[in-house]
Amino acid sequence: MFFIKNRLHLIRKNRKKMFEPKIKNFTKFLRLFCKKSVIGITLCPFGIYVDNQKSISLINHEKIHWNQQLEMLIIPFYIWYFIEWVIKMFFYKNSYINISFEKEAYLNDRNYIYLKSRKHYAWLKLIFKK
Repeated sequence: MFFIKNRLHLIRKNRKKMFEPKIKNFTKFLRLFCKKSVIGITLCPFGIYVDNQKSISLINHEKIHWNQQLEMLIIPFYIWYFIEWVIKMFFYKNSYINISFEKEAYLNDRNYIYLKSRKHYAWLKLIFKK
């Protein structure tokens, strides 16, 4: 039993290092698909792309999205994100801000220790909150 617990601890410890995002500058190719107002985007598993202004809160915001994408196994994240965005277009003027993933990221992008204490699927609590 001790061996199994010890092994699980090592896996969890190494997994965090293995799945750390790489922070990169926006490429010209990405700029073709993003509006000029977009200053950061997380494309898991490729990395976090930010404009030249690398603020700590922006990188923290994108790292929250990185964790959301990993916990949802990437493709379901994008499907959920799109469906929630379409649904919320009917109820809100700015549906982007009201997506639960964005709410979690905006609420905690200045809390620099949030990722250490973040619970899995924390964004679920924010789906129906205004």
